[in-house]
Amino acid sequence: MKKIFSMALLAATLSIYAQTSKPETASEHYIEVTGTAEMKVVPDIIYITITLKDKVVNRNNYPIAEQEQKLKALVNSLNIPIGNLSLSDASSDIILYKRKEKGVEEAKVYTLKVSTAAQASAVFKGLHDSNIKEAGITKTDHTQITELNKQIRINAIKAAKDKATYLLAAIGEEPGKPLKIVEEIPNSYLAGNAKPNIANYYIEPDTNNEFGDVSFSQITIKFSYFVKYAIK
Repeated sequence: MKKIFSMALLAATLSIYAQTSKPETASEHYIEVTGTAEMKVVPDIIYITITLKDKVVNRNNYPIAEQEQKLKALVNSLNIPIGNLSLSDASSDIILYKRKEKGVEEAKVYTLKVSTAAQASAVFKGLHDSNIKEAGITKTDHTQITELNKQIRINAIKAAKDKATYLLAAIGEEPGKPLKIVEEIPNSYLAGNAKPNIANYYIEPDTNNEFGDVSFSQITIKFSYFVKYAIK
């Protein structure tokens, strides 16, 4: 009799444990959606890299110092703040290039910041006319990129909510609280690394091609969010 009572007590204990250990969920019914938003903007920060090297033009020496004077005169003539022109390596005035046959060649590498394609085009034309042909656009950006990123993120979250709302409305339901929000990576725009948006322009040395206008790809800002909503 005592053995039967003990077995009955054990069974009751296991039953109680099974009931109390059942995991609680915020909602047994939910919907998962992805919201995406995108914007294209014209870059208003354009970085031009200009390399000055000692050279010979029309049988005359064309030293770095003379090229620097012409470069700074060009910047002033285009009403670009001289502060927008800087040495690429602030800790070193001279960059050395090694060549097998000619030993060591000195060079200076400058970075010039402009704000429009028209300015960039004028800079390249001026450089070409000054026989400074080692120049190219290395990066583009936008002055309001932080605020634009914020707005596109908001639009993506709203797009997810709209999608959940109209999908559930089709079956007579409504979305409740968001249970999970995840920003999907990668995004189209990464600050400081706008490689897809670089204008494809470079002045090749010793070319006689007619100078053309510079054009830019727009910066694409795109964000997506995965959102899990409870169903009311």
